[in-house]
Amino acid sequence: MQNLGNPESRLVWQWKGHWYSLPISAQDVLTLARAVDVEGYPQEGVAWALIQRAAWIRSQGKTVRLGKLVEQYAQPINPAWFLNGPKHLAEVARLENLGDMAGVAAERAKAERRPEKANKAWGQLAPETRNVVTDIMLGKSRSPVIGAVHYWASRGNDFTSNQLRKPELVLLDRGYGFGPGRNVFFAEKGASNFGGVLIQHGGGAIPNGGGMLQAGMGPGTIVAGLLISYLAWKWLS
Repeated sequence: MQNLGNPESRLVWQWKGHWYSLPISAQDVLTLARAVDVEGYPQEGVAWALIQRAAWIRSQGKTVRLGKLVEQYAQPINPAWFLNGPKHLAEVARLENLGDMAGVAAERAKAERRPEKANKAWGQLAPETRNVVTDIMLGKSRSPVIGAVHYWASRGNDFTSNQLRKPELVLLDRGYGFGPGRNVFFAEKGASNFGGVLIQHGGGAIPNGGGMLQAGMGPGTIVAGLLISYLAWKWLS
């Protein structure tokens, strides 16, 4: 596989007076892009919610890897939702108990397609997806969903079931609206202003379409970027 990143790349952020960082590998970037490719719109919001989720969990002292967290969170690329995966089998059993055989057939059809989505090469992803992820990795994108550490598809605007399952969630109004193919974003209580995550690179390369871009970020750039992120976070929260 073509090298899609460099070993010195990392997420950097500040939370409650403490600095944190999380290394990100080429594989982490590719896994993030695979999720963004299939998780609906707005893609930039989905990508940042996943990044912020990893940072939020790491801020609580837990060991986390971005790619693994993304794989576990994004159902279309999660092996647990493949055929014979435990979550897929549990969903099939639930639908069978309800007598929903059409739902069973639909779930099995989805499960059959998930491995392909989870194993796409960088060049097989949609150009829009590659551009969104590349801009984030180059530091050209600031989070439009400050505070978001969860997202769900919005077929309507009733999220009662989500709130019942996870009462700690707080619906964020970021102006994206509701409807098929679109996601809405949630914070956890105590994290509605969580953000300011930046991408820091060493002297390596990251993906851009079919080629490579050189990226570097010195201390001055990091400080300026953090200031911009902080002001944006205060304005949005």
